[in-house]
Amino acid sequence: MSALSGLQIVITRPEPAASRWARRLADEGAHPLIAPMMTLHPVDGTDGMNAIKASILEFDRYQKAIFVSQNAVAHAFDWLDRYWPQLPMGVEYFGVGERTAQALAAQGVAVTALQSEGAMNSEALLDAPELHQVNEQRIVIFRGVGGRGLMAETLRQRGAQVEFCELYERRLPADARDALQAAVGKATKEPLIVALHSGETLDNYHHTWQQLPAHSSARQRLAQAPLLVPGERVADQARALGYTRLIVAVNATDSGMRAALSQARLDPALFQTNGIQTRD
Repeated sequence: MSALSGLQIVITRPEPAASRWARRLADEGAHPLIAPMMTLHPVDGTDGMNAIKASILEFDRYQKAIFVSQNAVAHAFDWLDRYWPQLPMGVEYFGVGERTAQALAAQGVAVTALQSEGAMNSEALLDAPELHQVNEQRIVIFRGVGGRGLMAETLRQRGAQVEFCELYERRLPADARDALQAAVGKATKEPLIVALHSGETLDNYHHTWQQLPAHSSARQRLAQAPLLVPGERVADQARALGYTRLIVAVNATDSGMRAALSQARLDPALFQTNGIQTRD
């Protein structure tokens, strides 16, 4: 029997990633309950699109290009393919996390400083030797609108000229509350876990949880459900919101999150009631 058998896992990732992960969990005997707490939309305003085009047209003037996610790779290469049928020489490619690096490799580019274990975040990538000696280098970071500023701030401190190319927006779905309530409504009495793959998804989930009727069964059930989060940074964010029952994965990869779930299943105390004191 799989360590995940019988676990009910609320999946909050955007589609299509949510459905892909749900299929993997179901194959191991878990019961996935999909309730996306985030949607991704390409930047479509005139100013935003002009800014993207300007970065893309100057792509050959960058020494390094950093992609923060698989979505950043997909959106960036949609643009690059339009204006660079053949990519310029001399650009080094970096991806935050193994999946992002794999997405870059699938585009046919060589990836510098591959992350294959441990924390797969901006902090870990910044430890790569290739990102320490960057004085006077020009670097572009492909990301969503309003992402974390740590990468750029650190590289600027190291002497680099850093620019953002913001390609997509992350939004809370309009039907998030109804989707969450419907997902929990399908749950049985088996252990229920809420999986959150990022800090922003955690914020969206917490906001949505607060919108549920105060005495509804869904809200009460979720108040007792442990949260599965990727890494201590997001865990600290959850604690600041009042969550005390946490499953902390080493990173947000499927293997990292699955390993944390398997380990958590061995801790019966994690699923006892009256342990989460969320702040309304």
